[in-house]
Amino acid sequence: METRALYDLHLHTTASDGKLEPRELVQAAKSSGLRAFAVTDHDTVEGIPEAMEEAAALGMELVPGVEVSANFGEASVHVLGLFIEYREPWLAKFFAEAAKRRIERVHEMVRKLGRLGIEIDAEAVFARSSHGTVGRPHVAEVLVAQGVVRTMSEAFERYLGQDRLAYVGYDKVTLRDAVELIRGAGGVASLAHPVHLRDDSLIPRMVDDGLQAIEVFHKDHTPEKAAEYDALASSLGLLPTGGSDFHRSENGEPPQLGCRELTEEAFERVRASAR
Repeated sequence: METRALYDLHLHTTASDGKLEPRELVQAAKSSGLRAFAVTDHDTVEGIPEAMEEAAALGMELVPGVEVSANFGEASVHVLGLFIEYREPWLAKFFAEAAKRRIERVHEMVRKLGRLGIEIDAEAVFARSSHGTVGRPHVAEVLVAQGVVRTMSEAFERYLGQDRLAYVGYDKVTLRDAVELIRGAGGVASLAHPVHLRDDSLIPRMVDDGLQAIEVFHKDHTPEKAAEYDALASSLGLLPTGGSDFHRSENGEPPQLGCRELTEEAFERVRASAR
């Protein structure tokens, strides 16, 4: 019998690059039968208050979270902060500065595309972000809308993915910065979708920067890769986390939320590790 998903520790809303409003995401989580779930928008906690209000009304547990963009040497990394105290005033200041860096990053991507002969308007990109942080998916949406590419995936594969022609990395924030931010807010720092690193040998070195967990289960991980990360987590003393990394539904399908592999025991270990 297939295990029913009860938890999901990686979800996005319109506060960053998701397509569901925070309230709608909570309703989708309820419809999916989740027991608890995390809102982890990119470099912002703006969607959490609305999500918290809806979760309370529906009798659900919402884990306050965030996905922080950073660098580890030359590698771009994302770090999930789980069970954070999202109302800390210094968090708002940090993410306000991150929002400025994201705006600068979009302008640089637009300039790079222009040098490739692809003219898009930065303001059209910003208009795609309804009220949150702007990022590569919004650039991809404009490329699709203008007929430069057919799909979001193609936009990333040809132009916006790491090491592609119009990719722009993150400045100033290191992995250590991200981990210290999360742990300072009482949360647990988990390396998001490690398969995107393309170099697993970096992960043991990240533990020295205070990393506490690793997203073992993710939609881009094959069962074999998840097993490798599970073994690596165990050997390094890292907690396993997991989530759908939901942003949007495809082809009008209902939202696919939940991580079947994340057990109640694993979820509670993450909770117990938060301050």
